Amino acid sequence: MRGWPIIITSWVFASVTPALLAQQPSVELKVDTRTLELGEAVNVQLVCTNTGRPDIPQVAVSDGLDLKLLNSIPSSSSFTQIINGRASHRTTYTYTMRLTALKEGTYTLGPITVTANARTYRTKPITIVVRRTDTASTPRGDRFIYAEIEVEPRSLYVTETYVATLTIGIRKVEISGRIYEIDLLNKVLVQARSQLSVFPGSDVRRTEQWLTDSNGIRHRYEVFRVTRQVRAEEVGGVLVGPVFLKANYPTRVRLGFFRSYEVTQTRRETARADAVTVEVKAPPEEGRPADYTGAIGRFTMNVTVKPRRVEQGQPITLAVSIRGAPLEGVAAPDLNEHPELVSRFDFTADELVGDREGGAKVFRRAIFPRQIGEQTVPAISWSYFDPREERYVTLTSEPISIGVDPPSATTATITMLKEAEPESKGTTLTVLTGGISPNFIDPDAVLANHSFTLTGPWVASVVVSPLVWLIVTLTTRHRARLKADVSFARRRRARRDAHGRVQRALRHKEPAQQLYGLAEAVTGYLSDRFALPPATLTPGEVRSLLATHGLEDTTAAEIVAFLETCDAVRYAPNTVGNLSVSQAAGKVRGWIKRIEGGTR
Repeated sequence: MRGWPIIITSWVFASVTPALLAQQPSVELKVDTRTLELGEAVNVQLVCTNTGRPDIPQVAVSDGLDLKLLNSIPSSSSFTQIINGRASHRTTYTYTMRLTALKEGTYTLGPITVTANARTYRTKPITIVVRRTDTASTPRGDRFIYAEIEVEPRSLYVTETYVATLTIGIRKVEISGRIYEIDLLNKVLVQARSQLSVFPGSDVRRTEQWLTDSNGIRHRYEVFRVTRQVRAEEVGGVLVGPVFLKANYPTRVRLGFFRSYEVTQTRRETARADAVTVEVKAPPEEGRPADYTGAIGRFTMNVTVKPRRVEQGQPITLAVSIRGAPLEGVAAPDLNEHPELVSRFDFTADELVGDREGGAKVFRRAIFPRQIGEQTVPAISWSYFDPREERYVTLTSEPISIGVDPPSATTATITMLKEAEPESKGTTLTVLTGGISPNFIDPDAVLANHSFTLTGPWVASVVVSPLVWLIVTLTTRHRARLKADVSFARRRRARRDAHGRVQRALRHKEPAQQLYGLAEAVTGYLSDRFALPPATLTPGEVRSLLATHGLEDTTAAEIVAFLETCDAVRYAPNTVGNLSVSQAAGKVRGWIKRIEGGTR
């Protein structure tokens, strides 16, 4: 009997301890592999368990690594477990990050700091090893896959544009002296687009070339080139790349049911294009004109005034038109820095906002002559930096003659009150002489012959106008957000774009192509819906994504099984006979509807 208390105590401890431990808060970094090749990128998950909703983590890494947060809002999931009548609850919040290996070496990732509910947590550091393979230095003809990055120019000034080209070569599949025509880019290359530096989403140009290996044997390669023009936005060294590629290169092929080749055996091949550094310079301080506003490029300037003859107190429109490239970010000349203009004319001091008109940017300002008689709008100067000649250029307009007549008895003339005058904090218009005054304040005289009745149309105008204003304001803000926030725009269009992909998939003639298109519709929708980098998600990634966003397990399992089946059909089209494409399309539409209503 003496052993019974020990047994009972052990049983209670074993039953209760898991429930207690499951409720303890913790943070953890999860990464699939801790050994990376130079240029390779992997996803890292920061999992916060029972901490409450965490703030955006504080991320800092060594120079040899790059870590970018992919979702600013963490995905969440909850789980409840009951053991021997005791319930334990587990709630997790997950941030996903992209870790890229930039330099060879051994690095420590973390600790990463997270704050939740006014409490600070830190992850345990993990060791990341980055190694360099010799494939990049091997002659191209000896490699089954190669990648190269070219950038021109390597040195430029901020706001200028450089051209980056990524070249990927894949050797044609040759087995026992026979060449097999296989879609190398889509069926052989295993590449997440988020790892392609500045190149994702660009059009691919496809060519072929012959290369000779070290043994003098010639091989045919399919070559894919992607070119992007990139505007340099920040001063300093900018890295283009690196790009790391993985391929399941076929070693055994057979002819399938649809007379297309099926890959039955592969081996792993990798390629790396090292990063290219672009030097982005700022215009020099030496010799910089006082009126320089930051424009870099080559420009011309034209200044006009309309009308050329006015009565005193009437405005003249001064227009400064700047033509050239690039116009993005070009600022107007500062009129307050032109003493002659300030002494002869009144105008507001707020910053000019330009309008794009054709190939020019036009800045307009209303100016008011101070004196009567023949006057002159003085010369306006504006400077820019010419990056080709590496010098500053100052453009100066010609003075423009105008005529200012005395105000007539029937014309309301206006003047401008300066900010220093005590009765006004801004610019106002005041009637001086003649005309009907908008400031007339005798309502009995103005409305002597008018009777006013609150009728239906008046009520409608009073009620409808604010509603119209509210609708216009909300619509304008929504459109502005769609333009400014790319992730928000993708999420808003995700469902519509997915249904468009489904329709395009059904237009294919072969069932295998239809199913593959439906699979792309699903993965494309998920990337857009959850603001992921444009990429082809694997079934495993989809399973993890849907779980973290709280989709019920049955639907998630159906989607993953469908994607796995489509992957099998992709390499073995004869298996499509057991699938109904129309039913699959209906399921895809249903899954999209469930995800829209059942995920966070």
